[in-house]
Amino acid sequence: MSHGGTARPRAQCIRQALASFAWLLPAVLLAFIVAHAIELAAGSRAAEGTGVLWLLGSALWSDLLVTVKCAPLLFVLSLPVLVLGRGGWRLVGVGLPWSVPVLAQAMLGEYFLTTRVPLGADLFGYSWGELRTTVVAGAEIGPRAVVALILPLAALWSGLFWFGRRVPATPRAVPGAALLVLGIFGIWTLPSRVDARHFHSEDSYNLSANKAGFLLDESLAYLRRRHAGPATPPAPAVTGGQERPGLDPDFPFLHGEQTPDTLGPLFATSPADPPPNLVFIVVEGLGRTFSGPGARLGSFTPFLDELATRSLYWENFLAVQGRTFAALPSIFGSLPFAEQGFAALEERMPSHATLLSVLKDNGYALAFYAGFDPDFDNERQFLLRQGVDRIVGPDQFGGRYRKANDWGFADGDLVDRVLEDAAGAAPAVTVIQTITLHTPYTFPGQAGYAERLERHLDVLGVVESRRAAYRSQRAIYESILYTDDALRRYFERMRERPEFANTVFVVTGDHRLPEIPMDTRIERYHVPLLVYSPRLKQPRHIRSVSSQFDIAPSLLAWLGSQHGIRTPTRVAWLGSGLDVEAGFRNVHAFPLKQTKGNLVDFISGHYFVNQGALYALRDGMEIEPVDDAEALQRINVEFDRFRAANDQLARGFALVPEDAPRTLSVFREQDRVALALPPPVGLAVERVVVPEAANADALEVEVVFANGAVTPSPPFVPLLVLADASGREVSETYGPAMVLAAGERASVRVPLKSSGVAAGAYSLAVIPSHPDTGKPVGAGKFRVALSLEK
Repeated sequence: MSHGGTARPRAQCIRQALASFAWLLPAVLLAFIVAHAIELAAGSRAAEGTGVLWLLGSALWSDLLVTVKCAPLLFVLSLPVLVLGRGGWRLVGVGLPWSVPVLAQAMLGEYFLTTRVPLGADLFGYSWGELRTTVVAGAEIGPRAVVALILPLAALWSGLFWFGRRVPATPRAVPGAALLVLGIFGIWTLPSRVDARHFHSEDSYNLSANKAGFLLDESLAYLRRRHAGPATPPAPAVTGGQERPGLDPDFPFLHGEQTPDTLGPLFATSPADPPPNLVFIVVEGLGRTFSGPGARLGSFTPFLDELATRSLYWENFLAVQGRTFAALPSIFGSLPFAEQGFAALEERMPSHATLLSVLKDNGYALAFYAGFDPDFDNERQFLLRQGVDRIVGPDQFGGRYRKANDWGFADGDLVDRVLEDAAGAAPAVTVIQTITLHTPYTFPGQAGYAERLERHLDVLGVVESRRAAYRSQRAIYESILYTDDALRRYFERMRERPEFANTVFVVTGDHRLPEIPMDTRIERYHVPLLVYSPRLKQPRHIRSVSSQFDIAPSLLAWLGSQHGIRTPTRVAWLGSGLDVEAGFRNVHAFPLKQTKGNLVDFISGHYFVNQGALYALRDGMEIEPVDDAEALQRINVEFDRFRAANDQLARGFALVPEDAPRTLSVFREQDRVALALPPPVGLAVERVVVPEAANADALEVEVVFANGAVTPSPPFVPLLVLADASGREVSETYGPAMVLAAGERASVRVPLKSSGVAAGAYSLAVIPSHPDTGKPVGAGKFRVALSLEK
């Protein structure tokens, strides 16, 4: 009897706690909304092109979902107080633990406003010292940041006392129990934000997310991956757009060296010439959004733009990481990522070959210069594994230089430090890695660049009404101009040195800096690539797609073919060589890793997959959602095979046999495979035929469609979009509805709507589109040149 009497009060206490919890939980939602509102107000410029109501609604929905997902944890933390507490002290006992997620949301919102990237599982990929350097260097504690931390807490406590005074004398426990059940199941199944395809830009999508929920989701996904085995058995990895059969199931990345010499025909060299010096300039944060021809925000790198006119210049080039952690292994080794970047394996880095180690074995001297600590991202250990002779970091700069910020020395001081050292024994590889295009974007003499920025905006023709966005991030744009000036000075000084005539310079970005809002997910990876040398036969602008994975294989193929450099016969390159085709195409397939804890992006041919969504890849690295289940399935198979092999590497397996990196051989043309377009994985435009010069009133275009799927294509109509030289749409034309059988090709002639169009140069886009919605259902062709006559 007494036992039953004890149980009833206990059960009653739990019911009372559940009932009170349901009444108090809206205070957390209120605090999340206030924190998010402050973030939206501060970052609203990023939402251009996204409806304000949609953005607000998406943010509210994200806050609501995260509140529900946090409910079980909040209930457990507050249960003792809800059961035992009385009066105002009860609310204080609830408010203290509930302040933690609210404060986290406010601080994570401030982190996002600084970096324009939500903090996710990459938190687990950095040491405490690296995190401290990153936070201290970029932190800005101003009045707005203080308000952003205080107001959400004030909303939480006000809400607790307001809702607490309105709890009924006999509240119902069912709503609280339902919230707990929904939260327990929702933490694994409910998303924390709206699907990305509903947003105009990547930045507005990130802005809408509850940042505490984003960190929670990313952390749980990371921990699941850490404790799960490979999703599928390791299989030969897909690289370079070709399936390369593995030589051994224990080495899924291993394949024979097949990279063709695509660069040789572009250089005026012969086997009798001495091997060239190589200089690599890896520019922190340099993106195509603000550098080079057609830059979306205008180009702020006038020197690099001029150098590009004398170089091989890849307009559609991709970094393969969204932060610096994988830059050196990707550029110099075409290496897979493992879990958090190849260099993060530290002493567990397996035997491997890189351009640096191979050239070291061929008698090259190797030097590395950085204005920041080379131990960051474990770069020093990676470089030492390659046999780099000289590593110059901040400790080797000397007393006449002064640090620009917590990161280290500005780019102008870096190039001066590089030029201090006399040329050593030839041939040599010099790697220069910059840092100024990183928070906090400070450098010596910055005050003088304020007027310089205004003059450059004048040159770009930026009207006054659009200048506020640039001025609000003036430190970033000033830093870009400064780094460009530093590179100008470096090349001018190098031109005076005797080794200049036999040097090849490679300039690229490690990734696109994130603080300037991004339109699309792929924009984070879109960087320039310049290859400049006095020995080039002529400059060339290249619109075909290549990535950092292709740099080392191509340079080694060229050095082997033209200069007798001996290279490995068995390699694990993820790249298949730089494509020098002038027109837009992509012959490669490769993964992209935005952060250390995130691997959800893959490129294959003219498709881009992000978080399971399929996009068509266009010239200019523009993307558009595509509804093609067959293509998505086949690309996901490629991606899954890569991930399985990558998981195997992360778990400590060897990359290649121990002797493979040191087994070198001369270049043999018959072993190499020319770059070519892979067969389409789904519905695609295979060819567009236009007359060399056509009458505007009588123009017919021939289009060849191909269905590479194993099932019939969806119904589609040919959509032809005519645009003038500025990219403005002039006309749209639809052809007849079609369906292609599996493997079928079909040619159709479409009269183009061009009556009344003025004579001149135009471009044509041809897209297989859905007959009802007009959305793409396959890969199109873009910027097909067209000349109209009267």
